[in-house]
Amino acid sequence: MKNNIVAGALAVSATAALVLAPSAHAHHAMGSATPGNLVEGFASGLAHPVIGLDHFVFVLAIGVACYYFGRRARTIAAFIAGTIAGTVVHLYKATLPYPDVWVALSLVALGILFFRTHDFLKSRAALGMFALSGIAHGYAYGEAIVGAEPAPVVAYLVGFTLVQLAIVSAGYAIARHAQRRGLGLRAAAAVGGALSVAGVAFLALSLA
Repeated sequence: MKNNIVAGALAVSATAALVLAPSAHAHHAMGSATPGNLVEGFASGLAHPVIGLDHFVFVLAIGVACYYFGRRARTIAAFIAGTIAGTVVHLYKATLPYPDVWVALSLVALGILFFRTHDFLKSRAALGMFALSGIAHGYAYGEAIVGAEPAPVVAYLVGFTLVQLAIVSAGYAIARHAQRRGLGLRAAAAVGGALSVAGVAFLALSLA
């Protein structure tokens, strides 16, 4: 019965990822307009990690990783610091080639580690992986704020930091609920499979 539940969850997640993949590039809360004040910057920051499905599922998975593999505060801090650094890099007009490809590959890599419930996710080296992934995601976030004044930029950074913390907390709560239902690491494997499928879908979209 539990295996059927896990298989069903994996199938639903994978199908959703494939169907919704085209929305992965819908990253601008206000279309293509650059935020012009604090409120617009903050609202855009709140929206970006949510309406960008590739970002959303990755950040959600970080919460799941924190529950199953530990290093909670450091994992979250490494990723969020990476997203801030990546955004700043973009604002200073440094170039990260194919940012959407790197974001997609981060999903595939994390998905494989989840699927194998690999001990790497418990290691210090995993913090480096999350930081590097954060840089890729943050660079993509930066596209929505290029050209803005300093005040909207700061509000944007605050907004996406707060919403990422909320998404991580949701992922953690989902993993805890799955554990209480007796799914344990089976749920982590299902998450890994779904992440990998989503990552491949987003990668294909990025290269199309």
